[in-house]
Amino acid sequence: MKRFSGLLGIMPVMAGVVSCTSAVSEKKEAAREPVIQAVEVAEVRELQPRKQVVLPGELKPWNRVNLYAKVKGYVSVIRVDRGTWVRKGQVLARLEAPEVLAEISQAKAEIEAREASLVEQLSRYRASKATYHRLQLTSKTEGAVSLNELDQAEARMQADSAMVVAVRGNIQSARSNWQAKSQLAGYLTIMAPFDGVIIERNISPGALVGAGEAGKPLFILEDSRTLRLTVAIPESYANQLPANSTVSFGVNAMPERVFTAKLSRSARSLVEENRAMMAEFDVSNQAQELKAGMYAEVRMPVERSMKTMFVPKTAVVSSSEKVFVIRVQDDKAIWVPVEKGSVVDSLVEVFGDLHTGEPIVKVASEELRDGQAITRKKK
Repeated sequence: MKRFSGLLGIMPVMAGVVSCTSAVSEKKEAAREPVIQAVEVAEVRELQPRKQVVLPGELKPWNRVNLYAKVKGYVSVIRVDRGTWVRKGQVLARLEAPEVLAEISQAKAEIEAREASLVEQLSRYRASKATYHRLQLTSKTEGAVSLNELDQAEARMQADSAMVVAVRGNIQSARSNWQAKSQLAGYLTIMAPFDGVIIERNISPGALVGAGEAGKPLFILEDSRTLRLTVAIPESYANQLPANSTVSFGVNAMPERVFTAKLSRSARSLVEENRAMMAEFDVSNQAQELKAGMYAEVRMPVERSMKTMFVPKTAVVSSSEKVFVIRVQDDKAIWVPVEKGSVVDSLVEVFGDLHTGEPIVKVASEELRDGQAITRKKK
């Protein structure tokens, strides 16, 4: 009986152990079952938005030139100063160069000497020609003139004729030299190549100026009645600038004013240093309110040439591995590598293996692994 009663006491304990073991097993099985995450889904959209971007620009004059002396000389007369408005062809300054004038006189004397030589050679040619013709007529009488005398007369006539041609060539060369010297004398007068304003003067009367572009220029002339607004268009916007587009811009000197300019020309090529395309917008400046050299804040409209894909900004994941969005396909998360483009409000432009209307995870993160099972949240 005692043994039987002992067995009866052990049985409840064993039953409790078995029940605990089964409960732990059920928990482990529940832990092994994968948890399917529910995600909010958005669709890929195809858009062709038009937006404005703000870029820095610079106002440059329509024409600008540094004026240097062509010949070496002393400044004798200055007729303009900084800020003087000048017309095309107006005299700005005169130089003195006695050696240039002396060279002109020498070249003219050379022409006169060559012309005198021509007169002498023409006289010799005419005389030798007349002698030859007379001997030719006399030679018709048998024995009156030897053939040797006739040949010598002909040779002398041809030599004199060649000398006339040579002297005429020397005269032409002397005249060309005189014209060149005269042109150098013309460079002693500094004239304006176009209408504009003298913005810099670096000479005084009596100063010695040299030929070429060494050192400072004599004057700097600028025409700013029309300004060139130059803007460096980044590579990402190089194909988005519409033809004949109009931009608005402002300058720090007049923050309350908004100016407009129309696209006139572009380089149609990127500068290697900054990977940007230079574009120019013409700005009418007849009132001279704007000044060349001012920096401008340009608001430029840009538009894609074709429709592209857009997704919510929260759908793009930028990780250490790559930039991607998560496509929802057969209740699985599929990582799709993309490149980001323009941002429009809450959307961002993406380039990759995406198509219009495809479902993607609206709020994506790296926690959703590639190939992980997911389910869509019910709306």
